[in-house]
Amino acid sequence: MTQEDQLYRAFGEFVRTAEEHTQIVSAEHAIADAPEHDRIVVVHNVCHVEEDWIAAIERGLIFIGRAIGEDRQFIRSNGEVQPIEKVRHISRESVQHLSKHSDMITREQKEDIVPDKLYTVERLNDYAVYENRFLYALLCRIRDFVAVRYDAIMRAYRLYRGELKSQKKVTAGMRRLNFSLELTDEQDDVFAAAADPECAVYLDRIDKIRQSVLFYLRTPLMLEVSRVEKIKRLTKTNVLRMDKNFREAVTLYEFLLNYEGDGYTIERQTTTLDPVGAEIARELSLPVQLIAFLVYEHGLGVEAYLKEEFEKEEKRREEMRQRELAERIKALKRRIEESGMGMEEYMLALEERNAALEADSRELVAARAKIEELEQTIERMRADIAELNEEIAELNGTIEQLREEMKAAEEEHRRQMEALKAAHEEEIASLKSAHAEQISSLKKNYEEAAERAEQSHREEIKRIRTEYEARLKEGRARTDAAERQLSAAKKDLESVEHERQMLEARLTALRAEHGLLTEGDDFTTEEGFNALEHEFEVLGRLVRDKWTDVRRMLRKEFFNGLRATMRGQKGQKSGEYTELAAQAQDRRARSAAKGPSEPQGTEVSAEESEIREQDDTDGENG
Repeated sequence: MTQEDQLYRAFGEFVRTAEEHTQIVSAEHAIADAPEHDRIVVVHNVCHVEEDWIAAIERGLIFIGRAIGEDRQFIRSNGEVQPIEKVRHISRESVQHLSKHSDMITREQKEDIVPDKLYTVERLNDYAVYENRFLYALLCRIRDFVAVRYDAIMRAYRLYRGELKSQKKVTAGMRRLNFSLELTDEQDDVFAAAADPECAVYLDRIDKIRQSVLFYLRTPLMLEVSRVEKIKRLTKTNVLRMDKNFREAVTLYEFLLNYEGDGYTIERQTTTLDPVGAEIARELSLPVQLIAFLVYEHGLGVEAYLKEEFEKEEKRREEMRQRELAERIKALKRRIEESGMGMEEYMLALEERNAALEADSRELVAARAKIEELEQTIERMRADIAELNEEIAELNGTIEQLREEMKAAEEEHRRQMEALKAAHEEEIASLKSAHAEQISSLKKNYEEAAERAEQSHREEIKRIRTEYEARLKEGRARTDAAERQLSAAKKDLESVEHERQMLEARLTALRAEHGLLTEGDDFTTEEGFNALEHEFEVLGRLVRDKWTDVRRMLRKEFFNGLRATMRGQKGQKSGEYTELAAQAQDRRARSAAKGPSEPQGTEVSAEESEIREQDDTDGENG
């Protein structure tokens, strides 16, 4: 029995005791009927839980259970070298190790090789595979995810806050009572939670999820995995991708990892009773009278007197009960004597009668309860019938009103339709006339516009053609000029290239003449020899071209001088001729100092010899 049940029972006894005294009842009505009203405010929360995460976890736990049932493991081999006396089992690894470590064989026994030490391998089942560690991490995440939301929902779900405010002045007979009562009560209450049955269903599902997760975490496989290192991030192995159970577990893991909401909302509801009902007001007046009595009792110090009077009253009531019991026993004895039965037989008959009466009483109670239920149903149905009759009457009045409005609306609609039809016909006639005039005007405007557009089009075509021919002529002229500039540029480029090659050949010849060739000037390679041969050809061309020009100039100067001599005039030489003669004389001087510089096998033409002799003669005469 809960505390609320005990308080309800005690208050019921208090009410029954108080109703036996008329003054208490009259005071109760006076307090309840006072003009000042009592005010009760009750605050409790209504939780709206989102079902998506609950359904996702419930579905995922099915596959988690199946994945745990797969009992995945691998065999771990631990090997060590032990003395031969401790070896219990020899495997293939032992023989392979001994063949590589012959130093362990130190003695022989009866033609058998007996090593002092031997390598042994111990194979153990290891459940710490990555998939099992993932399941453990997932269960821990579900546990924490659900626990946070379950605790928050429960705190809001069970919260209760009640407030009572009452201030009254009451006069009942010779008694004047003035009191002010203000009460605030906050607690976690089961009955307040029961006011939200929808949330209770979700809480029951969440609690089952918590129990399932704790059950899975207590399985031997998860207890074994809990001792190893936890995973820090998800790596999708082949098992997690291919195995259906683990694949669904990964889906749940990603769902929880990406879930951002709270998963629930809290709605705060406030219930206010102002004023409270008459029955509640009378019940609230009884505690007020009780508090007033306690103040009276302890203020005047009449506890002992009241206790004495209470004991006297209890003694009197006990004596009355005893007298009533004695009278009942006497009456029972008289009935036994009158019935002619013995005591035991009469008691059995009474017990049978009592059993029959109890059966009848139970049936009567059930029938009364059924009758009360039917009466309540009848009352509700009567009330519903009365409400329905009122609604039917209102609807009938509304229907009649709507019929009249509909009739008037139909008449108005008919008049409007006739007026609209006449206006529409007039508008159609005017539109037809206006349309014919507009078509005629548009046709005329179109013909004029078409003629103007055609004339403008011809002029535009003529202008574009003239402009195109002018631009084409200008473009051709620019193209010819560009081609001429390109041809001249090509000639200039060829001339510059020829001059560059000539200068490189002259530079190489001068460096060779003055002994300035370095190790980098290697003409023994194919590239060096080709470059040298090319320079020789360029220099030869230069010599041949320049030599022909110089020879012509020298011949011209020589014959001019000869003519002048024959005429008795002093020969006049040009500055260019003088400069070339000086250069030739300087070269001959250097050649005489160094010896013959001409390559072997080189022949001098007759014209060159003649020019050289003429140079010598001119030099002497000059």
